[in-house]
Amino acid sequence: MNDVRIQIVNYKTKKYLEECLVSLEKDLKDSSINYSVAILDNASGDNLSNIKSTFPGLRNIEVYQGEKNLGFGAGQNFLSTRGKACYLLFLNPDTKIIEAKTVEKLLKFIKESRVQIVGPRLVTDKGKTQWYDHGELHSWRAHIALNTCCAYWQKQENITEVAWISGATFLIEKKWFDELGGFDENFFLYREEEELCWRLRAKGDRVLYNPSITILHHGSVVAKKSEHIQKSTDYFLKKHFRKRSGSILRFLNRVINWSNLC
Repeated sequence: MNDVRIQIVNYKTKKYLEECLVSLEKDLKDSSINYSVAILDNASGDNLSNIKSTFPGLRNIEVYQGEKNLGFGAGQNFLSTRGKACYLLFLNPDTKIIEAKTVEKLLKFIKESRVQIVGPRLVTDKGKTQWYDHGELHSWRAHIALNTCCAYWQKQENITEVAWISGATFLIEKKWFDELGGFDENFFLYREEEELCWRLRAKGDRVLYNPSITILHHGSVVAKKSEHIQKSTDYFLKKHFRKRSGSILRFLNRVINWSNLC
C-alpha cells in the first residue's frame, strides 16, 4: 500500500500538466515516501502516451484515457478506486510545487494534526494569496455564508480550522474519502470539494488550512467559473438547503459577497 496516491484529472491542460509533473518530480526526488501518481485524461484529446517516458524520475505512474468527460469529482473518484493508499492528494494540472519537500510537509502535517483533510495556501504566479483557497468557518460572516450556500474568505497567516479547502490541492485520508462515498458526482465542476468537506464536518471531523505550505495555482485554465458555478450552487442548495427560502438565501448571498469585497 502506498503512503500517498497523487491524483490529477486532465482536460486540455497538457502544457500545465507537464509543468506540474516537472515540479512534482523535483519535489519527490530522493524522497522516502511510497507513492503512486495517477492521471486521468477526461476525453480531452490530449495525447498523454509519452508521460511515463518523459518523467522517469516519478515512480509508479498510471495514465488512464477516459471515454468521456466525467468532470472533476467523478474523475477523482475513478482514480481513487484504481489503487490503495493511506492518503489521497488531489492536484489540479495547473498547480506547481514551488517549495522543497511540499508533499512530505503535507503528509507530516496531516498525520501530526490528526485531522482528515488539509490544504495549503494557494498563490498566483505573482505570489499573491489566491482568493477562495479555503472557506472560513469562524466569524459571523462565515456562519451566515455557511448557512446560505455561500463562502466567506479572508487571508490567514496561521494554521486554522476551516469550512473547506480548495480542490486544486486537497489531501485527505483515504479511508475517510471512501467512507464518505467520494465526491458527489452530480457536481460536474466547482463546489464538489466544499460539499465533501460539508459532509465530513457533519460527521464531527475537521478540515485544516496551513498557509505556511504554499503551492502555485494558475486557476480557471479548463473552463470559466461562470459556466459551471451556478449549476453547482443550485444543486448544493437543493441537496442541503431544500427547506429554506430561496429569496432569503439569495439576499444573504449578496450580503456576504459584498462584504468580501470590503
